[in-house]
Order: sequence, then C-alpha cells, then structure tokens
Amino acid sequence: MNYKEDLFDNETANSAAASPAATEDERAEQRLAWFREARLGLFVHWGLYSGPAGIWNGEEVKASYAEHLQLKAGIPVKEYEKLADRFHPVKFDAKAWARTAKEAGLNYLIFTAKHHDGFAMYDSRVSPYNIVQGTPFARDPLKELAQACREEGIRLCIYYSHAMDWHHPDSQGNTLDYPQNIGAYDPVEAWIGDDDKRTRFERYLNEKAFPQLTELLTEYGDIGILWFDCGHKLTREQGERFVAHVRSLQPDCLVNRRVWQDPLGDYGNTSDNQPHVRVTRRDWESIITLNDSWGYKKTDNNWKSPEEVLRQMIDVVSLNGNFVINIGPTGEGEIDAMSASILRRIGDWLKENGESIYGAGRSPLPKPPWGRCTAKGNTLYAHVFDEPASGELVIPGLTNRVRAVYALADPQRRPLAHERISEQDLRISLAALLKEPKRLPYVVAIECEDSVEGSSLPLLFERDFDTVFGAFDGEIRGAALRYDTGKRGRDNVTNWTQQGDELRWRFRAAAPGTFGVIAVYGCAPEQAGSRFSVTAADHTLQGEVQATEGDYDFHPFRLGEIAIPGPGEYEVCVRGDRIAREMLMNLKELRLFPV
Repeated sequence: MNYKEDLFDNETANSAAASPAATEDERAEQRLAWFREARLGLFVHWGLYSGPAGIWNGEEVKASYAEHLQLKAGIPVKEYEKLADRFHPVKFDAKAWARTAKEAGLNYLIFTAKHHDGFAMYDSRVSPYNIVQGTPFARDPLKELAQACREEGIRLCIYYSHAMDWHHPDSQGNTLDYPQNIGAYDPVEAWIGDDDKRTRFERYLNEKAFPQLTELLTEYGDIGILWFDCGHKLTREQGERFVAHVRSLQPDCLVNRRVWQDPLGDYGNTSDNQPHVRVTRRDWESIITLNDSWGYKKTDNNWKSPEEVLRQMIDVVSLNGNFVINIGPTGEGEIDAMSASILRRIGDWLKENGESIYGAGRSPLPKPPWGRCTAKGNTLYAHVFDEPASGELVIPGLTNRVRAVYALADPQRRPLAHERISEQDLRISLAALLKEPKRLPYVVAIECEDSVEGSSLPLLFERDFDTVFGAFDGEIRGAALRYDTGKRGRDNVTNWTQQGDELRWRFRAAAPGTFGVIAVYGCAPEQAGSRFSVTAADHTLQGEVQATEGDYDFHPFRLGEIAIPGPGEYEVCVRGDRIAREMLMNLKELRLFPV
C-alpha cells in the first residue's frame, strides 16, 4: 500500500497518547447506547470514481484506493468533471442495498455523501456539483436510501469528507488545479501560519462544508453517525466547530474521532484495514474492506475469505469495538458478486451466533490461543478459531460458578461436559461437537451464575497450543521502541534503535514445566548481528539477531528453553542488549511451547 494513502486515515494520530472519551455525561451515554448494541455496520463507498473503477486512459492507476483516482492519476478538475456526464447508475436499488445489510446482520449503514473529490452524492443546493444536478441519473440516492433503511430497520449514517475537497478552489489536496492550495499531505503545521492558505481554507469551510453538513442533518431524517475523515488535517478549534455544528442540529447524532483526533468525537477509530490495535478508548470502531480498495476497483481481486472477516469481527468485538465492513458498488450501482457472496456467508453465521456479538463486548478473561471470548451479562462466549487436538477446551481465567455450557448454534442447547480444573480455569469437552459438521469459528456459550468475572492474565498452556505473546499485547519500556501501524503484516514493534529498550508481557502458570522459546521477527541482512535476551522466571536466554529477507519478512527462531518452577504469576521480557547497526529487529511475537 502506498504510504501516502495511509496518511488520509488519521494514522498519524494513533500513536499519540489518547484521552478518555470527550465527555461521559448522561447524554453521551444515551447517544452511544444503540452503537454498543448494534456492533456491526456496512460502509458504502460510491461516487464518480466508481465508473472508471481504478482505470484511467486505458491503464490501471497505481493506487490501492480507487476513490483516490483524481489525485493519483493527476486528473484536472475539468477532465474529472466529465465523469458526471456519463454517470448513470441505472441498476441502483436502495431497497436492495438496505436488504443486503439486513441479511448480512449489519445494523447500520454509512453512505459516502461526499468524498475527497468534492462530488455530492445527494441533492445539494450548496453546490451544483452533485448527482442530481450534474448527471443523467438525476435522482437523489441518499433520499431513497434513507427511506429503504427505515423500512429495513437499518440506522442510516453519513460519511462526509470535511477536511479535503479536490473540487473547491480554497480547500485542501488539489495543487494541480490550484497551486497555492494546501497540499494533500501537508500537515497543519505547514499552513497554519500562512494567512492566505488559512483564510482561503476557512472560506471553503464556511461556503461549502458547514452548509452541506446542515443539508445532510436537516433533510434526511435522524442520522446515527456523522462520519468525518482526515480530521487530523484540521486544527483542534476547527474540529470542535464541526462537533458543535452536529450537536446543534441533531444532538443524538454520534461523531467519530476523525472529526479531528483524540479526544474529540464520541468514539475512536482505527486506521483503515488495521486488524491489530491497542485500544485507547472504551468505545471504538474498526473498518475493513473485503479486498484492498474502498471504492470499486475492477482489478482488485485480493479478497478476504469469510472466515478471515469473521475472525477480525470477533476479535474487534472481544475488545469492545464495533466492526464495519465496506463495499464499493459499481458505476452502475450494483454490489459486486464477490462482496455479496461474502456478506451472505457472514449473515448465515450471525443467524446462528449473533447473540455472541450484538450487545456483547470485552470479557475480563485473557486472549486465549484457540480463539477469542466475548461476554454479555452472565454469559461468556468462547469463539473457537482452532480446535484443540486433545478435544478439550481450556477457558483460562474464569472464576464464576458455571450453570450451563452448550454450543450456541445448537437449537436444543444440549449440555457439554465440563469441569473446573482450578479456581481460575474451566475445561470443556468438545467430544460431542467433534462428531458433527460445523463451520469455524463456532461458539461455545458458558452461562454463569453471576456476571462474568475472572483473571486477565494469559495462561501458559501446557498442551494443544503454543502460548503466543503478540507484540501489540506487550508493554513497551524505552524511549525509541514503538508499535507499528497494526495493518496487515505490521503487527510488530519497530524502531528498536536504543540499547536497553524492552517489550514485556505478564502471564500466569498453573503448574511447573519446561517450555521452549521462539522469537518471531524480521531483520534485513544489513541490520543483522545485534544481540537480545529473553528473561522469564529468573531464566535468561541470549540470542543473536539472524537475517531474514527484510524487516517485514518474519521468521521463527528458537532460542532455547526456560523452566517455570510452579503455579503463579510471571513476566517475560525481551530486551535489546546490543545494537550492532541501526536497529535490533522488528519483533512480531514471542512463543512459549511445552517440551
């Protein structure tokens, strides 16, 4: 992925220290109630860019995101405007879109009313550059979608690119037509002291952004979320003005973090397609595409499997987040066949297991090696990604008295044999389930006598699974070491340039034992040769960093064995002992396995 595209998703704000939600008053809690229950949403990226679908002048535009066509292909405004002359999505069916969301089990829908290209996909009186006045289609899809969503019980939400508008002569991003504009990748610090740029940008905000926001919040009924983007390109004062504007028109409408950055907004956002996160706010949302692009791109066939999407969804909910799946309809207004197929598979799974997702959230238990846990009231939901070879599922950390255990998809809720193996751990026999066909991941419901309680320390597994300590689950100690972006292939720590920087994890052992230790890391050949150590339970293993084919070419390296003397709580630490060149390595995870 092009790094500069990443800058559009507020990624630069992710590593900053986050404050709690802006306010936790009673009104804020009321606004968030439906959001916490809904858990799942559908994003729809649709605009003029959907017609070319990533192709310009017969050639594929080298950009991951098709909606960035105008910027990436260097298309002048007058040329890009011509796309509107032939934008006629005769197959658009708002009812079919809303029905697709409903059947997929997705409870809210975010529609791109205006993306960075500045073209409004609704009937805007503020600017004639819109789908009703500027195309032969001449219909308002947002009006039709608002009605269809109401009929299907889907909460309508609206995406609006408030910071960037490549069509407006005073906004940000288009320096091809407007050379004196703020550049697409210019940080706030680059222009805030420039009177001309600052004044013209304010003119765009007042002439177009705020008036269009008024249209969207007064003419389409109740809006669940006003979903802003690229807010890190604004000043905090400008971000606060957008929040206040939404509140003045629809007090119950949620505002996402990208209105500016933390701590503004009712809830947090990850970066685009970021499967690995460190959660900094109680309420947050993860957004993914089913392939790579957000807008429709005919050459993008890098599809995620339904199982991969489900695993990401469950992981997000287990961390108390919401999960939003994006589709990019075609220029004719259709949802492509592959997206529709994946959504159907997800909907089928949710029909059987949705109880473990809707209204559920983080459990007090640790992340188990076989899957993830969610909780709701007195019930713990064990989502099994990988079955234990022994046929026995260990639930680590659960301290409640258990009332019933059964497969959630079993309509008869036949009991599964289980026993407590310690004050903190429960063992469930999966023998009855192993005899039956089922789809992974599957869910085992554990009803407790009281609200789910337990220990959050990861358990060192004595069989069936390696105990994996992921980099994003560890705690950094040191001045330079930091978490990477968390995007695909970037779930590691990086910038390990200072000797003495450490990554630590706490864990719990139920019994004594000997465990092998594997470090999974990447290191370019020219950086190899540094030394590090792994310490746990007063045992220290030394390692020399071996070369891989690159810093992000991760390989496992066995370091030796450590002995755990008995039950108790421990800490494992990876420390940079000697930096031979510029950087130690990019560490992805540490694994402990029984020997």
